[in-house]
Amino acid sequence: MSTSFMNAETQGIGLLIEQEREFAVPDHQRDFAWSADEVAQLLTDIERAIEDGEEDYFLGLIVLEASKPLNILDGQQRLATTTMIYAGIREWLHAAGLESDAQQAQGTYIGLQSFGETDDRPRLTLNINDRAFFQDLVVERADDATITQHRDKEGRNSSRRKVAEAALICRSRVAEYAEKHGKDTPGRAEALYELAEYMRENVKVVAMQVSSESNAYTIFESLNDRGLDLSVLDLVKNHLFGRAGDKLDAVKHNWAQMTAHLGDRSADDFLKVFWTSRYGRIQRGKLFQEWRKRFDGLTPAKVLNLTGELITSADRFAALDSSEDDVWSQYSPELRAAIADLSLLGNRQMRPIILAAIEQFSSAQFEKLVQRLVVATFRYQNVGKLRTGALETSAAKTAKAIADKKARTGADAWKEMKSIVPNDEDFKLAFARYSESTAKVAKYVLSALELEARRRDTGNFAELEPSPQLTLEHVLPQNPGESWNAVLAMDPELIDYTERLGNLTLLTKGSNKTAGNQPYADKASAIYKKSSLLITSEIPAHYSDWDRKSIRARQDWLASLAPSIWSLP
Repeated sequence: MSTSFMNAETQGIGLLIEQEREFAVPDHQRDFAWSADEVAQLLTDIERAIEDGEEDYFLGLIVLEASKPLNILDGQQRLATTTMIYAGIREWLHAAGLESDAQQAQGTYIGLQSFGETDDRPRLTLNINDRAFFQDLVVERADDATITQHRDKEGRNSSRRKVAEAALICRSRVAEYAEKHGKDTPGRAEALYELAEYMRENVKVVAMQVSSESNAYTIFESLNDRGLDLSVLDLVKNHLFGRAGDKLDAVKHNWAQMTAHLGDRSADDFLKVFWTSRYGRIQRGKLFQEWRKRFDGLTPAKVLNLTGELITSADRFAALDSSEDDVWSQYSPELRAAIADLSLLGNRQMRPIILAAIEQFSSAQFEKLVQRLVVATFRYQNVGKLRTGALETSAAKTAKAIADKKARTGADAWKEMKSIVPNDEDFKLAFARYSESTAKVAKYVLSALELEARRRDTGNFAELEPSPQLTLEHVLPQNPGESWNAVLAMDPELIDYTERLGNLTLLTKGSNKTAGNQPYADKASAIYKKSSLLITSEIPAHYSDWDRKSIRARQDWLASLAPSIWSLP
């Protein structure tokens, strides 16, 4: 094992795996993250390099800590995907009855077995979240059906789902490669031997071994200054680890907790929000530069404190996606409803304000502010469709005012940003032209309008049916049938009004299925008129025909209700 500061060698990635034998992704490192498209692109690039007769295909820099096993500080995605390509070759050889060659692929690039051992241990071990999954589905043999079954049990953005998808893509693309480059089983096997050898010798990486993880920090920074595109997460992590000193193990533990809280959310997005919530607006490209300026002189104890703060903020950041998260358990149902509304409407610009306010404000002041943020988001973003850049700038300024204790209450914070929020007149004008193509948001808006219509009609808020029992109805259907031909013949551009709010209403599930593509007159008399929902039953009472004029008139009426619902303080 090298004890020098750094040792670098250019070699084939397959040869690197074969010679160095064992690699590990530290638990504090991020999960497997390559998308299916990224995996497929690597395979396409390698195939093209072979077909074009390119002597080498350069895959980039891999940074390893000189330990046993070698800790992967940068290069997990490429090493894991390479392993899965070799596993795809192994599976094809097994299926072709070439057991000896399949075992050679396994023993050379995928698993290791010592005397007395019955099971292979992996040459590559992923972090704690992906480790067992990778072992069971890649290192060990598993059929496609098993991998698919495991994939389908995972969340859409889960790293384990990405591992399964990558493994399946590697298998299918290896089989396609064999089919394309060979006429029979011996010819196809020979094509795969050549693919394996090209990856061993000619898919080149610069394998850099450093004597310690803290040394890697200096190298990462130097490489980034020279144009290497490293993520903010990698740079910040190595910056903190490089200054952790005797607190390094504790800092690693905190970092692992932070990434666990974030799950499959973008860590770079979180770090930008964390910074903005304390120090003001920052461009992503300048984040690490400013981070380094502010935190260069930290002692190991302060680094540990900072990573503790990152844990708390990451927990809160993740909770913004779920009103049922334990973070909100100490707050009122109204606050949890507001968090749910913001998540639905799109809370990206408001996140720094929330992270700043939850730390500085009392519960009552915090709840009041979050409810105002719902109004600001809906008026400015969803209905007004105004520039998100201006909203981001105003929100960052507000967050910094809270962090600096210049805004000490929800009312103070609101003063910082209310100037950009559309007033009632502008809001009504925008609402009269509002279209909404997202069904969940449309249901949220129409449910609020229904409650306001009931309040004005009966003087109280009668409860609505639970949201799952309500469905979105397009009076002019999204795919109108022949019964709408006459209407559309008179006004072909009416189809552009399909998503206008005036064309949308609520029905119960059964009624919606019955309505279907029926002509307006049939739906109005048989379904809308009998509905218990005011915004639905009023349609046949006011509109004998359904045309552009009717949609606009109904939307004007809905717009008259909106300022009372999403009201300015």
